[in-house]
Amino acid sequence: MRKPRVPFSAEIAWRIWRGLNEGHGLRRLCRQPGMPTRATVMRWLRERPDFAATAQALRRMGGLDGAGLPSGFRNGIGDVILERLAAGEPLRTICRDPDMPSRSTVHTWMRLNPEWAQAMACARDLASWAAADAQMAAWGYGDGIANFPRAQTPRPPVLPGS
Repeated sequence: MRKPRVPFSAEIAWRIWRGLNEGHGLRRLCRQPGMPTRATVMRWLRERPDFAATAQALRRMGGLDGAGLPSGFRNGIGDVILERLAAGEPLRTICRDPDMPSRSTVHTWMRLNPEWAQAMACARDLASWAAADAQMAAWGYGDGIANFPRAQTPRPPVLPGS
């Protein structure tokens, strides 16, 4: 038995967007009563750029990748990874933890979420600076890198009459 035709409407768009934001894929959403077929929604995504852009953003916010499959990315896990990286723990060690995703998953998340990839780079930089600071303190420079003597650059000679 064929599903009845469902025309595009703001109400249907909102139901689709809400479902995507909650992490439900199109197949699941389109099985609900009163919803269009997946093929119809795919056509709407091609024909209506505003609808498609909003759907794409909400798909990612709901933890789905571009195809509507769960990417597994959750800000809570992402935050834990960032904290541990910033504390100097290598990513390979973090990903060996049974509660953490694999390294390939983390790299996929970085590819799909450029903002989070930037945060990862900042966390690694922070860890590098903290390690440098600790090494300077170990070498006896008190508060670490802040009190490390700067190289003295020779000043040009002062010429008479200048």
